[in-house]
Amino acid sequence: MSLEGKTAVVTGFGGGLGSAIALSLAQAGCAIVGTSRRCTETVQANIVKIQEISKHEPLFFECDLMDREAIQQMCQGIQKKIPEGVDILVNNAGMYELFTIEDKPLDSWDKEIAVNLTAPFLMSKCLISLMKKKGWGRIINMASTLALTVFEKTGGYSTAKTGLIGLTRSIALEGGPHGVTCNAICPYAVQTPLLIPVVEDLQKKSGKTKETILEGIRESYPTKKFTTPNQTRMCDSV
Repeated sequence: MSLEGKTAVVTGFGGGLGSAIALSLAQAGCAIVGTSRRCTETVQANIVKIQEISKHEPLFFECDLMDREAIQQMCQGIQKKIPEGVDILVNNAGMYELFTIEDKPLDSWDKEIAVNLTAPFLMSKCLISLMKKKGWGRIINMASTLALTVFEKTGGYSTAKTGLIGLTRSIALEGGPHGVTCNAICPYAVQTPLLIPVVEDLQKKSGKTKETILEGIRESYPTKKFTTPNQTRMCDSV
């Protein structure tokens, strides 16, 4: 699918999944706007890769998605650079901290809600108006199977991702008549660094080796294989 002439914003540009999403969209012809909390080596490497495969110079914005004011300032910066408005928004950035509900600090809860739910709301709120004006837009929210079920110590993350599905439905209902679609993708455990804390927690709880735990997760897949970032082809969802 060709997306030549479209511009896509990808949050979590420095993560494993965000990297794969941005590169797949660039290969399809999109101009890329990446956002991440810090300009890491991965971010810099992604910029170089996009420059090699795309005729469009990528833009990058450093932004802490736990900071509402920073998000609004970033959106203003995007609109200043792209006054006609972006075409695609991928709310991919996410985070979690493993706690039981009883032990979970309020600060941890606030961070998970901020990054996983409030940030997609604010990004969509800021960018959807020009999509509607153009009569075409795609908003894609990276939810999770944990929006549909829950594992121990993932209460905050599951709550936020469940809310993200509700937000997706609302945006889809409001945007549809204006040519703006909104969909949520609910992957299972993707083989990225975000999986590491889960494995470490299961090691402490069970005493099992890392390899045994990974094999158990792998066996829970119908395919008996891990999902990799490259298997999430974002251009097929727009």
